[in-house]
Amino acid sequence: MSSIYKIIFVMLIITFTSCAEKPTESGLPDLSSADKIMITYKADFDSSGKMNLKSVDITDVNELTAIEQTISDEPFPYLYCISSGTMTFYKDSSALITVVFNTEKDYRHVAYNYNNKLTALKLSEESAKLLDKFKN
Repeated sequence: MSSIYKIIFVMLIITFTSCAEKPTESGLPDLSSADKIMITYKADFDSSGKMNLKSVDITDVNELTAIEQTISDEPFPYLYCISSGTMTFYKDSSALITVVFNTEKDYRHVAYNYNNKLTALKLSEESAKLLDKFKN
């Protein structure tokens, strides 16, 4: 399976499993050990109606730390099926976790499924701007 199809598959799974209300509290794996973050953004649709995706690999230590800090402890009241993209955190080429994020004003949050618990956390305006910065 090609890399782009794996990304699409992961995004679809996360989207379908993140459509719920009232997230359950849970923890995350230790993201401070991540040595790479792949951010995948939804882009426009092509002429055939297929969604284009854009992926960016982040490996700079300062940028990794800044992105890790975008995930707050503050619960977001609802999980929405819409998202701006995903972030996959890696340690030594092994995925630690993939989170869905939305940077739109009224829907700013990250959502993830970890240890069979679905969680949504607020994403601040500054954090949303940081994530959007890598899109361009």
